[in-house]
Amino acid sequence: MLTTEQIKLLEDYRDKSDITSILCSQSEEYFSFIRTMVNIPLIFSSSIMTILNSMDEARSNEIKICNIVLNTATATILSLIGNFHLTEQAVNFKAIAIKMTKLCHQIEDKLSIDVETCTVDNLRGFINEYDTLCEQLDYPFPNFIKQKVKKAYQNKMTLPNVLNCESRSSVCQVKKDSIIQIKGFGRIPSANHNNIQLSKSSRDIKSAKSYRDTLDANDAANAAIAIKDSSDNEEEALSGDHRA
Repeated sequence: MLTTEQIKLLEDYRDKSDITSILCSQSEEYFSFIRTMVNIPLIFSSSIMTILNSMDEARSNEIKICNIVLNTATATILSLIGNFHLTEQAVNFKAIAIKMTKLCHQIEDKLSIDVETCTVDNLRGFINEYDTLCEQLDYPFPNFIKQKVKKAYQNKMTLPNVLNCESRSSVCQVKKDSIIQIKGFGRIPSANHNNIQLSKSSRDIKSAKSYRDTLDANDAANAAIAIKDSSDNEEEALSGDHRA
């Protein structure tokens, strides 16, 4: 039987696998669309080359020039498809999307039907399977797809690390700074900064009071010594007058 924290962790991995499957599905659709759009010129070029090759040989020079242009365009398009790995990316994302969806369904089955018999070993198995599927992702997700999915599911489901670990540096910088920059009003100290300044001011006031008390005590002691010295001088003068 799992504890409450372990069940919460299992629910988090269910959300992560679901969001990752959505990312993979949308990425697969995107690259499949690009591959389809790039293949359309290849279809037209092949058809045009077939028509030109079946024409009369009386205009053979013009046909040769057209064939050269079409062959060059076809080779360029095929090189671009191979360079950007459009087919490989679409296939990889589709395979991971199917596996992530299957993992999500397995976790939902445990949570909804068989949660009482779910053990720590089952939890570790789900986590290891999720990590293994993430390692099989050979290509990164497009940035605009990540932003769209993050905006749709943020604060609703637990996001995977590829979405959840963004923009941490800016948050840390805000926490690190002790002041807030407001446009048009200059730099305004934050509450922590005010507390620090107040504490420093209170310490300075206490130090000034103690220093002033010390000076007052020293002045009083010096005045007492001066009064005593003057009284001693007067007594000596009186005693001298009596002897005279």
